[in-house]
Amino acid sequence: MTLAYRSLYDMVERTRSLQRFEGRLESILDDIVRVLKKKDRTGRDHGILVFQTPRIIRALLDFKEENPDDPRLLRLLRLGVDTSLSIYRRYDDPTTIDGPLELRNEIAKANGGLLERALRQYPDDISLVASEPRFSQATARELAQIIGSEQAMLFVTAHGAIGAGLDVVLRYEEVSCRRNLEFYPVRYSRSENKGYRDTEPRLTPAEIEHLRKAVNGKRVIVFDENRCTGKTLETVAEFISKEVAPDQDVNTVCNVNTGAGGVWVELYCRLQDNGRLIGAPTA
Repeated sequence: MTLAYRSLYDMVERTRSLQRFEGRLESILDDIVRVLKKKDRTGRDHGILVFQTPRIIRALLDFKEENPDDPRLLRLLRLGVDTSLSIYRRYDDPTTIDGPLELRNEIAKANGGLLERALRQYPDDISLVASEPRFSQATARELAQIIGSEQAMLFVTAHGAIGAGLDVVLRYEEVSCRRNLEFYPVRYSRSENKGYRDTEPRLTPAEIEHLRKAVNGKRVIVFDENRCTGKTLETVAEFISKEVAPDQDVNTVCNVNTGAGGVWVELYCRLQDNGRLIGAPTA
């Protein structure tokens, strides 16, 4: 069985201008719906899908952090993840538009204020470099070796790794010809200049209880788009090992080790020079 997937990242210019954002969740969903309605799309339209889609998950994670006792938010988060994967996977399918429309309706019924929630994202050059298609493809192959035929859960460090994580999961599906890898975002952001001061990965007690059952018998993996000192990735992995999967091995993977030299350096210098990275189109 072949699971065909053409990544949006292979078709867009990844630029600081698209990465920079300030707006509401409702405007994010409106942008996505507007692009999905189009028959003919530009590269910028595909760029909107690349960068706006992960912001759905960012907004839901932040709102969950502010309202940890609201039981509806875990269901909305799951729906947000499923919708985001569907947008990345089936952006050319006209029925894909149903996902963000349904999500907007469900959010409005659960807590209409969430649609008005302000979201801000700052440029992050390393994150742009680490989402390079060749790195995500290499991670997908690595995951195929780790997982084999087992069921697995990929804990994706948020916020920076969400977009790359979505892409990696879908590339993995194509490489392995399996849909046995579940995406689960865990916020752990220590960037005070970006408004976050997380001292530990942010999972609610209800989430931890759910996840302990969900990972039983599965391969457990933690993903970040890049690692330098390894502190972020190791902190999340240790937390998952202690709180979620104490009797299981926890693997870690990343797209780029920025603590060592390599091809990423050339891409980083190109970004510094012209403010953009160009994905290599696939046949």
